[in-house]
Amino acid sequence: MAQATELVRVDRQGNIAIVTFAAPPVNVLGLALREALHHSLNELAADSAVAAIVLVGQGAHFSYGLDLRELDGPIRAPTPSDLASQVETLGKPVVAALRGMCLGAGFELALAATARVAQRGTQIALADLGLGLTPGAGGTQRLPRIVGARAALDLMLHARPQGAARMPALFDQVEAEDAAAAAIEVAQACIAAPRPATRDRNDGFDDPAAYQAEIARRRDKVALSPIPAARDIVAAVEAALLLPFEAGLTMEAEVFADSVASPQSHAQRHVVIAERRAVHMPETRPGAARPITQVAIVGGGVAACGIAGLFLSAGLPVIQFERTPEAVTEAKDRVMKICGDQRGRMERWQGTTALADLGRAQLVIEAVAEVPRTKAQVFAALGQVAGEGTILATQSGLLPIDPIAQASDQPEHVLGLHFHAPIGPARLVEVIPGSQSADWAIASVAALVRGPLGRVVVRAGTGGGTLAEPIMAAARDAGLTMLAQGVPIERIDRVMAQWGLPQGIFRQIDIIGPEVMVNRGRLLAGDGAGGFPAAHLDALDLLVQAGRKGRGAGQGFYRWDEDGHAHADDRLGTVLFGSAPAAYRVEEEEICLRVVAAMANQGARMLRATQALRPSDIDVACVLGAQFPRWRGGPMKAADLLGLFTVQRALERLAGEWPALYDPDPGFAALVRNGENFDALNKTGRNRRSIPG
Repeated sequence: MAQATELVRVDRQGNIAIVTFAAPPVNVLGLALREALHHSLNELAADSAVAAIVLVGQGAHFSYGLDLRELDGPIRAPTPSDLASQVETLGKPVVAALRGMCLGAGFELALAATARVAQRGTQIALADLGLGLTPGAGGTQRLPRIVGARAALDLMLHARPQGAARMPALFDQVEAEDAAAAAIEVAQACIAAPRPATRDRNDGFDDPAAYQAEIARRRDKVALSPIPAARDIVAAVEAALLLPFEAGLTMEAEVFADSVASPQSHAQRHVVIAERRAVHMPETRPGAARPITQVAIVGGGVAACGIAGLFLSAGLPVIQFERTPEAVTEAKDRVMKICGDQRGRMERWQGTTALADLGRAQLVIEAVAEVPRTKAQVFAALGQVAGEGTILATQSGLLPIDPIAQASDQPEHVLGLHFHAPIGPARLVEVIPGSQSADWAIASVAALVRGPLGRVVVRAGTGGGTLAEPIMAAARDAGLTMLAQGVPIERIDRVMAQWGLPQGIFRQIDIIGPEVMVNRGRLLAGDGAGGFPAAHLDALDLLVQAGRKGRGAGQGFYRWDEDGHAHADDRLGTVLFGSAPAAYRVEEEEICLRVVAAMANQGARMLRATQALRPSDIDVACVLGAQFPRWRGGPMKAADLLGLFTVQRALERLAGEWPALYDPDPGFAALVRNGENFDALNKTGRNRRSIPG
């Protein structure tokens, strides 16, 4: 006999009830599903014919956990914590049958069960820290009771999924062929030989001294973390040992509420949602994308081979062109080193020296040197061999698209498709349309990147160049204005590194190399019509002319010793400004405000120029493509968190001396006047708004 609602189905197998819950596609534990589960579990608890219960998530996954949108307001009862407590105190054995992904509150629900089984390949995670959160449904109290402090903190602080098989103490089976069938067997065993509830277990407390030593070690490790939730997780896991269970749950609830309200969590949740939102482009209407089943790559360098490896890993066949048989062999060797021959990936790879072979592909990606003339020659040749529906893409993140597109004689088929480095680990790919790029071409590559490749795709309407480049250029210009005032270079870098920008501003330039950066910057700035912040490029030119080419040369903005340590150089002011400016003190908060204001102002200008669709797209591009701190949320979110009125006032104050950088975009005043911030512009479809003012 079966009882079913839209969200929960109850089947009976003898005296065991199999509760299957469904919230496609990943069984998020939203309020409606929690209410349905709560009701079904209450009915089963009162049913004398039911001796045990098996919990199963419908489809490929057990549960992805809580709906992030619920964190924007009070989480309504029954909360995930309420549901976990209900499962644990039901009075009957409950066995969780895990498969696919079991994450966050979904995993905490499984921890509250009497026992668990995992189907082969199951992944588990308490990755709340990746959202600036502590676990909030009992995870910090239940998990260490079973596996101890070390394994529990590994899972919580690493904030990424791991195979269930790596934590066998949690499961009766971790390689089950059928999780539900295995769970029924375990449920029968629990009826025959009752087991303690998770709250009453103490397996993980067998060695209290080792437990406390692990707590002390982790406390030291997270002491300087910019995310308070990391320290709260360690404290909560310590409380699992020291406090009664209910008191530990109360502490967990308190630190969870604090973490939800923290600016770090607001920022990190913003980035996660922004990553999902970015694929919504004007061109990505339902049915607009065309299938891409064959990809071709032009070039055999590191970038080209990295891109080839991505497509091979995604199951797509790749044809890779190089000019000579020797170069084809070298390219093959590089691709093999990248992806090996797992699952026969190299069987899908074909090298060629015949450009005509690329005509079989629906997508051809050029990844040769960033030389305009070379790229024009490549696209002229591709235009002769490409099929009628072939998309021609350049990997360039620096050059304007239109001249490249015109060389092909098929400009509507041409666009930029920039894979950020390092191409394997990096998750960001930017689609850069030219002025004539067809909607179907944009939609097709966006669907390919987001779908089979599993990457985050962002639309950069710059006509050439990525979204993050102008934003980070504005930060460098802001640093230069303070340097010209006499603010010590080491103070600027120290403050901004503490704020979250890796290496600060000037130290990072020295590490990359002033000559490299000025060459990139000049390509991006072009004739200046695109509004690229370029004041720092003149300073870089002066450094290069003086032989100060960065860390590798022993001097740049800094003087570098043989051990790679940077030291302030008294001669820098003379090189840049003709004479060293008098020392000038600026408070740390003001240094951060000036940099954030410059970046946000540049972002607003890019929105007005339709170079970016939404503020959140700029944030994603900076976090994933320019090492902007994720826990700051990106430059536009950082401005929102500082307060848009505060940023507007800073821009107005600074614009008198540096108008090119700080003259405020009218959008600031308009948004502040309406009681809004940049987040109000983060909409999709018909709800998407242009920047006002």
